[in-house]
Amino acid sequence: MRLTTKVRYGLRAVCHVAHRGYASAHAISEAQSIPPRYLEEIIADLRKAGIVVGKRGPRGGYRLARPISDIVVGDVVDALAGTVGPGPEAPRDDVTALVERAVDESLAASVRSLRLDELLERARERHRRNAANYVI
Repeated sequence: MRLTTKVRYGLRAVCHVAHRGYASAHAISEAQSIPPRYLEEIIADLRKAGIVVGKRGPRGGYRLARPISDIVVGDVVDALAGTVGPGPEAPRDDVTALVERAVDESLAASVRSLRLDELLERARERHRRNAANYVI
């Protein structure tokens, strides 16, 4: 399994919205260094999948469509890259094929079980640990 640039950007955008509670496309694009036109395409796919909802107008923006604990990383991957599953097939021997299939299945199961709130908490904890080690 390989996470595409679209999926990586989508995860960053969803995490930004989840962290802020509400964010405009411009704010997401600036904060996450995502090209604005590409972000529009990503947001459209996330809206179709029922992950985010938008509000139009000068004070418009996006928020999560469901509680953060109800969204798993696999939802975002599925919305932006299709069904979570094995990567592209390449000619290989039987042993390599078995190993790759087992790794893909394990990764897909992990992605489907990792909730967005858990991901954000891990990121916050990592940030706290790194900030605590900062010395001038």
